[in-house]
Amino acid sequence: MTRPAPKRFGVVGTGFWAETCHGVALAQHPDVDLVGFWGRDAAKADDVAGRVGGRGFGDFDEFLDAVDAVAIALSPDVQPTLAVKAAAAGKHLLLDKPLALNLASANSVAQAAQDANVASVVFLTYRFDAQTAAWLTNMRELAELHGPWEGAISRWTGSIGPDSPYAPSLWRRERGGLWDWGPHAISVLDDLMPGIERVTATRGVRDTVNLAFEHRGGASSSASLTVTAPATAAGTLLVVWGPGGQHYLPPLTGSYVATYRRAADQLLDSATTGSDHPLDVSYARDLVAVLATGDQYLARPPADRIAEVATFTDHPS
Repeated sequence: MTRPAPKRFGVVGTGFWAETCHGVALAQHPDVDLVGFWGRDAAKADDVAGRVGGRGFGDFDEFLDAVDAVAIALSPDVQPTLAVKAAAAGKHLLLDKPLALNLASANSVAQAAQDANVASVVFLTYRFDAQTAAWLTNMRELAELHGPWEGAISRWTGSIGPDSPYAPSLWRRERGGLWDWGPHAISVLDDLMPGIERVTATRGVRDTVNLAFEHRGGASSSASLTVTAPATAAGTLLVVWGPGGQHYLPPLTGSYVATYRRAADQLLDSATTGSDHPLDVSYARDLVAVLATGDQYLARPPADRIAEVATFTDHPS
C-alpha cells in the first residue's frame, strides 16, 4: 500500500555537517520543502537557516509539529533521545551514523520506529555513493558467477587536525576511528560477504583500532580504523578477493550533497511504499552491535585478547 510521500523536512542540528551536507542537500531537493533547523541554541538555528533555507527553531515540539520527516545531524550520544521522540510523533527518520554509542540506546530507536511504523534510513556515505554502489553491484554479480568472496582487507584513515571542521567533535576525539569510520567499513564489508559472526580487535598508535571479522560461511575480513593519522596518510583502501579475482574499492567520486540526496530519495521511496529499506534503523542498530562487541573485546585483559609471541618480542633489534 502506498502512502503520501513526506514533503516537509527539518534538520536536527546546527553544526558543520548539518549545514553543509544535510541542509544544502534538502534545500536543493526538488521533492522536499526544507522547513528549517532545530538546535539547542535558537539563535544559531536562525543563523544556519538564514544561510541555507527555512527558519530556525528552538523548541523541539514546535519543530516536530512543522515537519513530516527529520534529518538528524547530531552526535551519537544525543541522536537516540531525539530520534525516539521524533518517531513517537510519527516522523520519518533520516539518521546519521553511528546510530548510538551503546546497544541499549540503539535498540530504543529501532523499537520506537517499529512501534510508530515510520520509515528510516541511516546515511552511510559509501553505500549511497553512486560509484561505490555500482562497484558493489558488480562484486555481487562476480560472486554469483564465480563463487563467494573469501576475504577482504581494508584501511580507513582520517586526519582530524586542528583546522578540520570536525576538530570540535568531542565524540570523535573520545571514541576515535572505531566509531567514526567503523560504520562505513562494516557496511561495505557486510555487503561483500555474509553477516559478521565474530569480532576480535587490537589497538594501534593513538586512536587506531584493528578489527578482524569472521563472516558466516567462513570468509574473513579486517579493518584498520583511525581519525588521527598523519595528513599524508589519510585515505581509504579496500581489496576483496576470491574466485572472481582481486578488486579494489574505487574512491568516492560524488559530492556529499549528491550522496545525501540519494539517501533522501530512498527514504521518500520507503515512506511512500511502506517497505523497509535495507539500510534502515534496524541495520544501524546492528552496526552498533558490532562496534560495541569490538569495544568489549578491547576491554578484556591483554592476556585474554592476544597471545604474546616471545620469539619476536625478545629478538634483539
